[in-house]
Amino acid sequence: MKFYFNILVLIVAFASLSSSIDVSRQQRQHTVNAPSNLQTFTALLDLNNGFRVVSGNQSNGVAWCLYGNEMMTTGWGYISIQTNGAYNDTQQASAAGYLEGYVSAEMIYQNWYNMYVNEYKKSVNDKAIAWIDSNNRYMQQQVAENLDDPYWQQVGLVMTQVASLFQGYNDATTDPSQSLEFYDILLMNMDGDMIDLAPALNISFDAATAAALPPKQHLENFMRKTGHCSSLIKLTDDLTELYAGHTTWSSFYEMVRMFKIYTFAFSSSSLSRSATTMFSSYPASLSSIDDFYLLDTGLVVVETTNGMMNNNLYYLVTPSSVLSWIRVIIANRMASNGANWCTTFGRENSGTYNNQWIIVDYNKFESGVDAHDGMVYVLEQIPGYVEYDDVTNIVRTGYWPSYNVPYFEYIYNVSGFNNTQSYGNFFSYSGNPRAMIFRRDANNVYTFEQYQAELRYNNWEHDPLSAGNSGNAISSRFDLVTKSDPNNPYLNKDAFGGIDSKAVNHAMVRNMQVAAQSGPTYDQQPPFNWKQGDWTYTHVGMPEIWQFPWMIMTTNNMVPAPKSN
Repeated sequence: MKFYFNILVLIVAFASLSSSIDVSRQQRQHTVNAPSNLQTFTALLDLNNGFRVVSGNQSNGVAWCLYGNEMMTTGWGYISIQTNGAYNDTQQASAAGYLEGYVSAEMIYQNWYNMYVNEYKKSVNDKAIAWIDSNNRYMQQQVAENLDDPYWQQVGLVMTQVASLFQGYNDATTDPSQSLEFYDILLMNMDGDMIDLAPALNISFDAATAAALPPKQHLENFMRKTGHCSSLIKLTDDLTELYAGHTTWSSFYEMVRMFKIYTFAFSSSSLSRSATTMFSSYPASLSSIDDFYLLDTGLVVVETTNGMMNNNLYYLVTPSSVLSWIRVIIANRMASNGANWCTTFGRENSGTYNNQWIIVDYNKFESGVDAHDGMVYVLEQIPGYVEYDDVTNIVRTGYWPSYNVPYFEYIYNVSGFNNTQSYGNFFSYSGNPRAMIFRRDANNVYTFEQYQAELRYNNWEHDPLSAGNSGNAISSRFDLVTKSDPNNPYLNKDAFGGIDSKAVNHAMVRNMQVAAQSGPTYDQQPPFNWKQGDWTYTHVGMPEIWQFPWMIMTTNNMVPAPKSN
């Protein structure tokens, strides 16, 4: 079976939008061949209620954007989209999606090609496509039947945006071999959800190889897939600073990166508390997937992936739900504090992308005075169950660490982490290598520069807590593995590890600024070089050598961070 989505049906269902889009060939060439510096583009509403994209900032536009592909000089693409409140919410979401798909088409194809070749082995499983179709039909029905429910309004706006991004991409693409199906765009958005959806559907993208693996390497593959990220929330000793940040772990073939800023002027009926979201992301993805978000409500939202070791819970994964990537967008928009972020995110739990989410509310931080209750919430999800709590009292002792091991005892046990004693302390909440590194180092962090360095830390050759393994670090570098350790599930060398870091302090949250560095850490290690090592991964759109500085991201620019004295 080969299923193809009817994009026009989806757009009518979610957006009541015409499919007629008028864009000239001259404009296509100008936009797709994006220059290396940031350029301004406008999405104008045409007579058929479609869009045409023009250069410059025109005041009657439905949406405007600043865009640039700076992958070769900074390790980032950059896009900042703003919508016009003179148009209705559906038109704004549609214009934002269309504009992004159109101007970033080249990067979108690069991201998809790397994923399609390396991850999907050039074949997407029919069961996954059918599940996605069923899930879309469920959401269409709920949107249509709950027109007065702001939650489902928001679901409709997200799906309108992604459907229009698909349309904008294909309108900008002049090479027929690079046209994409709608499910290709959705798979890029649900890359995190596929971690759990694939085993829930009992599918493997490399089934023959997976079946031949011994149990220990099955576990190694589990950690490579779900061992996503390290995070540290740090309160300084004198209560003057609160640092929040995150280091993404992933396969290096996923390093076609985009830093994104969305500013929507949605109506009051949408109950959107947040207008502006800043986040590290990937071409075509409307959520972060890393995940790291700075919101203009004063919230910082991050997560590290716990994953599932107990496959017996996957029967609870159903298409009659909302995937994680959509729920986080909605929670970010609708929440004003950590508690209602958690209640909003927990709704319509899909049981996919089972993470530890950390919500830092800078409105509850009074510099030099107090860390008020509600400053830090933690939420963990498994199929059929969500648990969350205010952990500010723990942060008052100095910090909150996160490293892909569940914190809540029930979730730790039910998701299968309590059956890993044969691997020593590797899956222990308190005793795993990153937990011990954070416990030793976190309360010696006093400055923002020290905090950034902690997020990039990997001194595996000299740090006894790394046990001689380059994967046992805050920012892992599995490409540097030199020997097998029978007591460590990370056995083999691979182009996998930390691929970025993002960090903020109190002033940066107030001013909507993020410090971000793209690429594997090179603080204590040599820069990653695709030409060094026998790597077979496709990596189009990337530089060969990854040695980029910290950048300061704002709502209208990205510039190198000033060097510390």
